[in-house]
Amino acid sequence: RRVREAVVSTQSTGIFLLCSVTLTVLSHHQSPNVIFIFADDLGNADVGYMGSEILTPNIDTLAHRGVILNQHYVMPQCSPSRAAFVTGRYPIHTGFHNGNIMQGELWGLGLEEFTIGEMFQEYGYETHAIGKWHLGWRTWRHTPIHRGFDTFMGFYFCAHDHFKYTCGLGNGNRGKSTENKIEKRLKKYNRKLVKHKSIRQPIPEAYFQSTKEKKSNKKYFDLRENYFDKDHRLVDNIRYDLAGQYSANVFTDEAIKKIKDRGESPFFMYLNYMNVHSPYQAPKYYLDKYTTHMHGANKDRKAYAAMMSSMDEGIGNITKTLISEGIYNNTILVFASDNGANVGYCKEEEEAEGGKVLRKRNLQRTEPGSNYPLRGGKRSIFEGGIRSVAFVHSPLLKVQGRTMRDMMHVVDWFSTFEDIVSDGYRIHPLYHIKERKPLDSISAWRAISRGLPGRRKQFLININTRGAVKCGPRNAFKGIRKNQWKLIVGGGGPPAGWYNPYTGPIASPPLKYIELYNIEIDPSETMNLAPSHPSIVLDLLRELRAYKDTMVPSIRRKKIDLTPYLNDNVPTPIHITDPNNSESFFVDGMNGFGGLEHFDYSIVTELPADYEFGFERR
Repeated sequence: RRVREAVVSTQSTGIFLLCSVTLTVLSHHQSPNVIFIFADDLGNADVGYMGSEILTPNIDTLAHRGVILNQHYVMPQCSPSRAAFVTGRYPIHTGFHNGNIMQGELWGLGLEEFTIGEMFQEYGYETHAIGKWHLGWRTWRHTPIHRGFDTFMGFYFCAHDHFKYTCGLGNGNRGKSTENKIEKRLKKYNRKLVKHKSIRQPIPEAYFQSTKEKKSNKKYFDLRENYFDKDHRLVDNIRYDLAGQYSANVFTDEAIKKIKDRGESPFFMYLNYMNVHSPYQAPKYYLDKYTTHMHGANKDRKAYAAMMSSMDEGIGNITKTLISEGIYNNTILVFASDNGANVGYCKEEEEAEGGKVLRKRNLQRTEPGSNYPLRGGKRSIFEGGIRSVAFVHSPLLKVQGRTMRDMMHVVDWFSTFEDIVSDGYRIHPLYHIKERKPLDSISAWRAISRGLPGRRKQFLININTRGAVKCGPRNAFKGIRKNQWKLIVGGGGPPAGWYNPYTGPIASPPLKYIELYNIEIDPSETMNLAPSHPSIVLDLLRELRAYKDTMVPSIRRKKIDLTPYLNDNVPTPIHITDPNNSESFFVDGMNGFGGLEHFDYSIVTELPADYEFGFERR
């Protein structure tokens, strides 16, 4: 901890001032180092200390000797969770509430946002980002090197091959289509005629005036190193030399290198492994560990476990480096996942429920991750999608070896980390460059470090105004948690069942438009209590309405031609003054929640005949 005061007995005022300045500088250098590690798509049940058969000895040791965060919440997808962590703000306040940045999409975190990297820089920290970025790359101003990080080594996109570092650009590398809905239906009609050898004649192709380019299967390399050289020029080093090496090992080696090459200042490291995101790949050394272990597991499950063991070994090696460098006692290490495990892909059918048209998905392929017995998974707002495995480890913790059961949200790390370092002073204030936005973050440091009651009593799960999440909810959906109560509006999934990788999925009951759960006694979300607790439903709806009034428009944008962004077949940001940067990020607008008059009262049953719903109309 820092030295707050020094009393120096001296007859010389000059010597006194010199000693004071010296002690102040020394105290700053005693500020703790901070390492935040994000796993990718890690299931709540897939670490050893949660009872998994997957071998994670290093993670288990760090967790048991630190503080396990039993109710640590994130967003249901990658980009929104990372935006929430980096800004300390809910996605409804940064425009990320409608989902991920998909491969080849060019929208990203608003340039006006003040980031956690910039906060650490204000306090004189060295800052490093490693691994997956996934917050935009349209211009250099959107990349980590301009978002508060002194160095970056990793990839900009959401996923790639773990050895080749190549990925497709999805629909982003297609030209714009002029095909309309009518022509799509007519072409589908043509295909049916051909398939069933109908006597009817197909519509001639000459009739169709539209163009629609086919999706390209071309792969693009995405692994780079960014920093500013001694002349303050941006260096963009494409790391072709690392092709063939496993991503988790590469990112671990880079983290260790940054620790060993550190300067005199404390450092903040934002380490984002792509493990255990698909494709399920691992070096043979780790795969061999599971040839006789985990009986009954399929090939993907064993590969997933091998990926987990690889990351676990990397975290162990980072910890050993902290010890050998003599800075372990002054370092805080946090581990979390960006969302729950990906539990499966599905096929869609329509179903009417409660007067609303919802989508029913039949699971077609089970993915190897597990959140069981929590319900749902990645993309859903059931507990399996948003309740993240997480822990804090540090000798600086006052009370260690325990489980914290207070609620904490991923946005809270911003204020928590600033609480740790804020008894110092801002060496490089950025007030004149960028205004701080209002935070949704609440510091949890007292609860984590000293075991005092947590300050967070409620949080917004999300307000999605778009729906259309791939293999997830197709309708606009919302959710909120307050004390023990959790309200879901519009359907929390799919995935909405309970997915055990060994016994197969347990199907979800039909989704209701309004669902209420008591998470303290029913964390698996098996009993919808909305019909019997209408007053709680209405109270939480008011809270949701208040959050809705603070929303900004979604910055999710349509896909555009990426040709100007492909430099020697490497996706490359452009300069902010480039003419290709003229299109607006804001394309969706605020829509979807509607007024309270749209609330479907019919699903709340067993009410007295004279019961009145007391909304305050706005």
